[in-house]
Amino acid sequence: MSLLVTPLYIHWSADEAYLVIEFLDRLREQLIETYGDEIIDMLKATDTNNHDDSNQIEFPFDDELSF
Repeated sequence: MSLLVTPLYIHWSADEAYLVIEFLDRLREQLIETYGDEIIDMLKATDTNNHDDSNQIEFPFDDELSF
């Protein structure tokens, strides 16, 4: 396996940097619009925590809150 390196030129003007940020924002929006539900499903399927409470700490008191 070989490593492919693509140089990223970072000597941009403020205008050029802003254009790149704008492009990335639009790309993100389009990807979320197109693949958002699939991405959410993928993340749920690969969630290692599975949101179970087995690692929760239970404190030995049951004080009422006064507010």
